[in-house]
Amino acid sequence: DLQRVIGDEARGQLCQMAGRLPARVIACVGGGSNAIGTFKAFEDDTAVELIGVEAGGHGIESGEHGATLSAGSTGILHGTRTAVMQNEDGQILEAHSISAGLDYPGVGPEHAHLRDIKRARYESVTDDQALEAFQLVCRLEGIIPALESSHALAWLLANPGGDMDLLTLSGRGDKDLAEVLRILGVEDESK
Repeated sequence: DLQRVIGDEARGQLCQMAGRLPARVIACVGGGSNAIGTFKAFEDDTAVELIGVEAGGHGIESGEHGATLSAGSTGILHGTRTAVMQNEDGQILEAHSISAGLDYPGVGPEHAHLRDIKRARYESVTDDQALEAFQLVCRLEGIIPALESSHALAWLLANPGGDMDLLTLSGRGDKDLAEVLRILGVEDESK
């Protein structure tokens, strides 16, 4: 279950502080370790919706994305049968994402299983949407989210719930600053 401690601690804290479970649990999904770690703690709670947000890249229709669960098919990658991006001959295709952590042509098989049994749903967010959410959270909250997490944030901002949601921030975005500044055309003054 890899990062299960994330979900177990979040579940415990929510039950203690709010006295209940969230309506939705939202996390970015590339290979899927952080997301499955969060989802596992809520997997048996069918009233809690599990939502994974994948890299939509330049848009699913462009073919330049990393949305294996939304737009891939069942195949074999690194010896594992799961959802992958592949051509009609089963050759793995290159994934694309603004986020290096979501730029992967496969996903952990637990996510493929959760999708197949309809326990979790998987959406995608484009590079532009993730970049917009990255900037908004920096301005409004004063924190720099990872570009991976910015995908989940963008989805949540576009799909606000009327109830309590749990969103996993999978990392800090200071590692992404050079890339973001380059894309935005802002000169890095630290050089």
